Amino acid sequence: MPKSYAAGVINYRSYDDVARCLAALRQQTLAPSGVVVVDVDPPADSRPEMPDEAGVLWVEMPNRGFAGGANRALEALAKTTAADFVLLLNPDVCLEPDFAERLVEAAGERERVAVAGGKLLRPDGSIDSAGIRMPRNRRPRDRGSEELDRGQYDRTETIFGASGAAMLIRTAAVPELAIDGEVFDEDFFLYHEDTDLCWRAQLLGWEVLYVPRARALHERTWRRDRRFDIEPSVRRHSFKNHYLQIIKNERPRDFWRNLPVLATWEVLRLGFALARDREILAGYGEAWRLAGRAWQKRKLVQSATRNAERHGRIPPA
Repeated sequence: MPKSYAAGVINYRSYDDVARCLAALRQQTLAPSGVVVVDVDPPADSRPEMPDEAGVLWVEMPNRGFAGGANRALEALAKTTAADFVLLLNPDVCLEPDFAERLVEAAGERERVAVAGGKLLRPDGSIDSAGIRMPRNRRPRDRGSEELDRGQYDRTETIFGASGAAMLIRTAAVPELAIDGEVFDEDFFLYHEDTDLCWRAQLLGWEVLYVPRARALHERTWRRDRRFDIEPSVRRHSFKNHYLQIIKNERPRDFWRNLPVLATWEVLRLGFALARDREILAGYGEAWRLAGRAWQKRKLVQSATRNAERHGRIPPA
């Protein structure tokens, strides 16, 4: 039986991109049951007129980052649709026509899949993301980033994480994934909120699936060669969130096993900041300020994990 999905686009003043993203959604071989565009902090006087499309709900909200926008999309779609999945999208993602059908079909066949993602490509044909891996230094990396696509990531498989640029979430998993009322942690604001969610999903006994036949183009803003085009305040979110997701999710046994690698990485990270990017050093203070809340959320994650163990969804740690 075909599974249904609704789509949410989180937009921050990228109206040309939104128009292309919505056009790609209209062309999907499996149509969404509903579409919401969460318009984050729209300009009061200069927002362009957007087409009044049937089935597209526009929701405006203050700027609480991607995390806040994604949570608002999930809330809005829960009230207006009864879809099996929600597909969250950045506006700069352009889906191939069968993207949603292939992703929903593969995830729907595996009942323990809470999150799924496809193969994201850049306009030059190189790989943007074939899912996310989590090295021992706990710095998330997009698999295959900037590699030429030669089919090296063409196997459907469970992975650590899926990119938030185009992420499918099982609706039935949402209540369990939410911590303190938030599926995406709004203290993160931007960056790594996707890996934080995927890490938590696995702690709770869920799986993250990579489906390479679901393909899309992604015009990524953050790239290594464009690092300093990004505002320092935005770069600091990536810096601080590295620590928040470790506090929330790392198992003690893995922390001690990885400590030599983590310590070496932290020295290198500090050296880079001092030598080349002093404006992100304030990220240490921001992480410290939010660490208390992260520890409280860790307790909630651990409680949910113990509950999953008691119900036999995951083996005891």
